[in-house]
Amino acid sequence: MSEKPTGLRRYAEWLSRGKRTGRVAYVLDERKLPEPVSGGEWAVDPKFNAAQEILTDPSLKEVFKTAIRQGFAVVNLED
Repeated sequence: MSEKPTGLRRYAEWLSRGKRTGRVAYVLDERKLPEPVSGGEWAVDPKFNAAQEILTDPSLKEVFKTAIRQGFAVVNLED
């Protein structure tokens, strides 16, 4: 039995009490997630749709390419 590829997923980084750090990771394999900041954790965005995101923000194309090439890409939304 072969495993089906999971596809590109988006994870948001959270601190305790529901505060976001502003970092978002795009990964193909959850095991490639980078370490979160101290006291943080990654949470998958179940509503993420890569095709829709590219249509909304074409600049994400380069981020997605990096995630596919390196296994992950992290962006800071608060920059």
